[in-house]
Amino acid sequence: MNLAALLRRRLRALFRRSAVEREMNNELAFHFELEKQERMRAGASSAEAHRAAIHAFRGVDHVKEAYRDARGTRPLENLIQDLRYGVRILRRNPLFAAAAVTTLGLALGAALAVFNVVNGVLLRPLPYRDPERINIIWLAWRWDDGNVSQLPLSSGSYSDIERDSRSFDAMAAFRAWPYAIAESPDAEREAVAGARVTPALFDVLGVSPVVGRAFTRAEAVPGGPNVALISHDLWQRKFGGSRDIIGKRIYLGDAPFTLTGVMPPGFAFPRGAELPAPFQFGTRTDVWTPLVFESSDVSNYGVQNLVAVGKLSERCGTGRCSASAAQAELTTVLRRNIPLNDQPKSAYKLVSMAEQAAARVRRPLLILLGAVAFVLAIAAANVTSLVIGRVHARERELAVRSALGAARGRLARQLVTENLVLCLLGMAVGLTLAFWGTKVVLLLVPGSLPRADDVGFDWRVLSVAGLLALIAALGFGVAAAYAARLRFTRAAVSVSRTRRVLVMTEVALSLILLIGAALLTRSFISLQQVRPGFDPSNALTARVTIPLVGRPQPLVDGARWSATFDHIIARLASAPGIVAAGGVVTLPLSGAFENGGVRPVGKVYENGRNPSAQVQIVAGDYFGAARIRLVAGRVFDASDDQSGRASMIVNRKFAREHFGSEADALGREVTALFEWARDRPPRVIVGVVDDVKTVSLDGDAPPQVYVPLSQLPAYALTLVVRVSGADPLAALPLVRQTVHEVHSSATLKEIRTFESVVADSLAPQRFNMTLIATFAVLALVLAFVGLYGVLALMVAQRRREIGVRLALGATPATVVRALLGEGLRVVAVGVTIGLAGALAVTRVLSSMLYGVSATDGSVFAGAAAFVGLVAVLATWIPARRASQVDPRTALAAE
Repeated sequence: MNLAALLRRRLRALFRRSAVEREMNNELAFHFELEKQERMRAGASSAEAHRAAIHAFRGVDHVKEAYRDARGTRPLENLIQDLRYGVRILRRNPLFAAAAVTTLGLALGAALAVFNVVNGVLLRPLPYRDPERINIIWLAWRWDDGNVSQLPLSSGSYSDIERDSRSFDAMAAFRAWPYAIAESPDAEREAVAGARVTPALFDVLGVSPVVGRAFTRAEAVPGGPNVALISHDLWQRKFGGSRDIIGKRIYLGDAPFTLTGVMPPGFAFPRGAELPAPFQFGTRTDVWTPLVFESSDVSNYGVQNLVAVGKLSERCGTGRCSASAAQAELTTVLRRNIPLNDQPKSAYKLVSMAEQAAARVRRPLLILLGAVAFVLAIAAANVTSLVIGRVHARERELAVRSALGAARGRLARQLVTENLVLCLLGMAVGLTLAFWGTKVVLLLVPGSLPRADDVGFDWRVLSVAGLLALIAALGFGVAAAYAARLRFTRAAVSVSRTRRVLVMTEVALSLILLIGAALLTRSFISLQQVRPGFDPSNALTARVTIPLVGRPQPLVDGARWSATFDHIIARLASAPGIVAAGGVVTLPLSGAFENGGVRPVGKVYENGRNPSAQVQIVAGDYFGAARIRLVAGRVFDASDDQSGRASMIVNRKFAREHFGSEADALGREVTALFEWARDRPPRVIVGVVDDVKTVSLDGDAPPQVYVPLSQLPAYALTLVVRVSGADPLAALPLVRQTVHEVHSSATLKEIRTFESVVADSLAPQRFNMTLIATFAVLALVLAFVGLYGVLALMVAQRRREIGVRLALGATPATVVRALLGEGLRVVAVGVTIGLAGALAVTRVLSSMLYGVSATDGSVFAGAAAFVGLVAVLATWIPARRASQVDPRTALAAE
């Protein structure tokens, strides 16, 4: 019989068992009747022939069993039988089933939700062709203090490596570019995240439009046509998914563009959370246009604003290209094109795209995965305790089955199968909770989790769910079989000791999680109390962008940009209910910042040292609107315009680092290396303001310089409007109307209160704190249930003993104290182990804490006390019930 026929036969025997059994019975009856007739023809009576036929077949049941064994489906039939019996057992014990399935479902749901995120961010390959060969190319710059920064490339540097490198099959460059899209010149514009990219970007990623085509190199040249690609989401949302839009004209800002294609669903590269915040990419890119290099760009090494990405060649010489070999080649190219005194400080650095996306969140996600593993272990201990308790309740049943001939191995297999049913139900609940739990997790970090679009159930998540369910079933089954064996040998003390060890484990693990959650909560509260250097209350922020035609030309269009923003701010400042209005190019704590070189006139620095500072371009009464305190001198006024003396305001740290004090900084001159025009005269310091935390609340404020927008114009500005009322959003209609009336094509986006900007800067800390605190609460509830269950079972087992004690004169209070003592001894050991474990484990959290030590004594003591109180409650409830036992009822039951 061939394999296919054998498989069909076995499947038929398995899934059409009644028909196969009927056929077997008919065939046996036929052969039995033939044997009987043959005996009767030989002279035997009917009764003698019947007995002889039975003897010849050695018992009909024996023949049936041999036939069933020959079918080769006995193991599967036994498994199905055991599964059915397991389902019946659970249906007869709904409380036990509900408790175990709920416990497993909650723990598996939490674990799978976190693993789903970890899988999407850290494990799943990027959705591009050959993602392991794609690398981001940075310029690694070693600063004077020894720190190394990964800096973007200049157009000159990129042109050099694209031309001279042989280690890459394709290389591309891109930069963020906000757009306002409309279908016609008069239509309302929608602000969208955009990027200017070289055409080779889509070759590097191995992605092609699903409709239309990508733009070509011939279109990415000076004077080339205006062409654009849009995302699938934007195509559906704004254009209704119409294919007729291809080749048609759309408007980006005031400039017409021909739409050449639509990218595939889900493609939104570059995504802001996967690249450093200062590049200011949107959460998801919706529009792509060609990045065009003018002839002057090829020799421009000063402006570094490009991200470069390359796909390593499959072969370099005799072997495959490696990142280290490509780095060395690129650095050789670099050495030929930069000044000699900068060469020791710079080199190219390749970072795989997957590592670039995950580097910032790898450690926090792994910590969360470890935390949820603790919850899973607590749940496993809890269910194990419940399973052992069920074995105690089924002692009579198991003893009867053993007496009837069931071997220990057969009983153990049955117990494992029953627990497999339990774990499969728990897995189903867990997967359901994980599906929704993943959505909740992603909502906690909107826009700030890299690769959030790649998070979703796949074979890895389902495999882990199945593996966990299988491991749990085996573990619970072995624990049940072990408990049953001890019951048969009357080793009840060992069973009780096992359950106590499980409760100790639950208490210890829940205490470790509670301490971790308390530390993160203390850290979060400390961060909320940090003074950022400005007052975010009662202030509205909104980013205004003036649409561009072509590349920005601040020396040509700067006066127009500055006049537009000055007009908007002046009208807002004079409106009723507005206390102050101003603007800044990079809003503090928004994730964006810009650095620039500075050189105080008259100061001598070591050879090769290049002082730098964060550069803030401001307009209007920004310091008043943000309430940044003036320490010395004055703020900018009308005299600080293009025709006036170039001026600058610095923060206290800059003044102290370069001039010794705030007062000594006033009137000093500083050469700014970030000017739009070369050979601009030095700027004079006219004021000193407080330090402002611009990157994060848990970091120190860096040296900062402020320059007026009128002297260093920009086409995008974030308005800061302080209102007299309690609700800053009430000023939004006024802001919209003012911006539209001053410049009808300008776009308004990123509208939020200044307080929400500060709150959003704490999103990673809030995310970690919320999840670990949730896990800690869940762990504590499970530990409470586990402790209660152990004490309740112990009371049930000692019911007769308690009844005798009460009959002999023991008071209920004495019984309560005795049982409390037994329970609290278990808890004390668990707390001790938990404190020791927390001392080791919480050190992992050190880099995530602010204003609190990882071994803070008050946190440890408070958490231990809280766990102790919960344990007292969990112990007191069954102890109190035990003290109310009626001695006559307890003795009569025996």
